Amino acid sequence: MAETKLNRAQLQAMEVRAAETLTPDAQATALAGIDEGGAAALSVPRRTVMATRRAIARPIVLTKEQEYRFIRTDLRRLVITAGSLLVLMLLLLLIVE
Repeated sequence: MAETKLNRAQLQAMEVRAAETLTPDAQATALAGIDEGGAAALSVPRRTVMATRRAIARPIVLTKEQEYRFIRTDLRRLVITAGSLLVLMLLLLLIVE
């Protein structure tokens, strides 16, 4: 498969994406792979890219009212699910007999 020559906008978009997703040392390696002719040769190892995209856990502070609202919503869903399964089991019990 022949490589197509990228235009200026595509090269600029690749540079922006590389700057947003890669660490500075991996970014220099990736940008060095783009030659003046426009052919992109991004040969960053997959492990390097995956290591830079780790999820960052950010704690969220909830008030007691918000937390209890979530708990009540979850309990309501649990009761609805349990009730519907109980009704379904009773219906099946009557139908199977």
